[in-house]
Amino acid sequence: MGKHAIVIGASISGLLAAFGAAEGFERVTIVERDELVDGPTLRKGVPQGRQPHALLTIGRKMLAEFIPDLRQQLIGEGCPAIDEILEVPYWSPEGWRVRYPGPVETIACRRPLFEWVVRRNLMVLPNVDFRFGAVEGLTASGDTVTGVRLQDGSVIEGDLVVDASGRGSKSPRWMEELGYEAPKEVHVRAYQGYSTQQVRMPEGVLPEGVKGIAAMPHPGNTSGAFLFPADNGVYMLMGAGMMKNYPPKDREALLDYIDTAPSPLVGQFARQTEPISDVVTYRVNSNQLRLWHRMEHRPEGFVVTGDAVASYNPIYGQGMSQAAQGGIAMRDAIRNESGDSRPFPVRFQEGLAKFTDLAFAQSAMADAFYEGAEVEGMDPPDTSEMDFFTYLEQLSTEDPEVLDELVRATYSMEAERLDNEELKAKVQAWIDAGRTVTNNDPTRLPGVVQTAGV
Repeated sequence: MGKHAIVIGASISGLLAAFGAAEGFERVTIVERDELVDGPTLRKGVPQGRQPHALLTIGRKMLAEFIPDLRQQLIGEGCPAIDEILEVPYWSPEGWRVRYPGPVETIACRRPLFEWVVRRNLMVLPNVDFRFGAVEGLTASGDTVTGVRLQDGSVIEGDLVVDASGRGSKSPRWMEELGYEAPKEVHVRAYQGYSTQQVRMPEGVLPEGVKGIAAMPHPGNTSGAFLFPADNGVYMLMGAGMMKNYPPKDREALLDYIDTAPSPLVGQFARQTEPISDVVTYRVNSNQLRLWHRMEHRPEGFVVTGDAVASYNPIYGQGMSQAAQGGIAMRDAIRNESGDSRPFPVRFQEGLAKFTDLAFAQSAMADAFYEGAEVEGMDPPDTSEMDFFTYLEQLSTEDPEVLDELVRATYSMEAERLDNEELKAKVQAWIDAGRTVTNNDPTRLPGVVQTAGV
């Protein structure tokens, strides 16, 4: 590879892209427009930084390749390990999911702390440095990007430029300025919004063995809410709305909004919490996918990662795992240089697309079924596929084995788990028997099912 890689943005995507690039470049420079300080700090460039974040199982596994003891570091910073299936009752569109000791461990953590832990590990690498500045455009020679131009007029020259600047990336315009077509885009607009408040949970509010609760919006009920632990005794109380049913910014109004979630229990617990922050809001119109991997013509020396490629409904928690995949795709594209004749940008973008295509399909399919959702650049999803997921959710209210497969398919991006004959047979037997959900009282938390292992 070349000598110098430049990463635009010190987001989690940028940090992990730098981890990957550090393996093959003598020097990696991360250009960030926000002043970076030691310690967990909210940044202006991360408007969603006060909203809840989640790292899926697949993301944890990929991150561990760069930071093997990440779990231990986060726990050492006060982040609890949560068994989501057992300890966070979840009301799905079909009823309460069955509770049992499950396959999903979540390390609960606020975004600024998580970002700081990742950044401090990157800062240890001797060939990585940070530079304060805002990137205004690219420099190029012929068909090769040669660096970035900053707002102050200075130029940083490099052999590879990585755009990790987020959903509002200017790279499509930069491509047009260089004489290329911008990548095609896919949108599923379900107009989602979130209102979040950091709170303390007095002892005894939650029942024994329960550490949170979720009753999220779904087609048929555009309001939802959850109450989930974060780090150092802080909880995140969130109202979530779809199709412009936006939750309010005032605490009392937010509590009233949360009462309209599919289960009234979230509101009952929420009213007993103690606020320690203001309510902060975040709105985004759509799931958005830019098809960088399908560009017919592209310059050498330039790739795009993170939300600049795909951004999803935050409900599904895919963004940080996508960031991790970007780091892995970078590392693998470097390692495969001698054995893969494709240009480096093609190797990288296609490697990242293995995650983004599947993640976008999952997120967009779910959101496309809201009444009035707008689909652009793709065919509307097949209703028969959604029917299959509906039956899986119904079975998941009582069958741990079915929920285990569903969770692994979504949290670990192992979609093939849902394409097996045993699972299909269970669904068909449910249909043939005319079964209906019984674990469907939204006013009562489900009990724990003892299993011999799934």
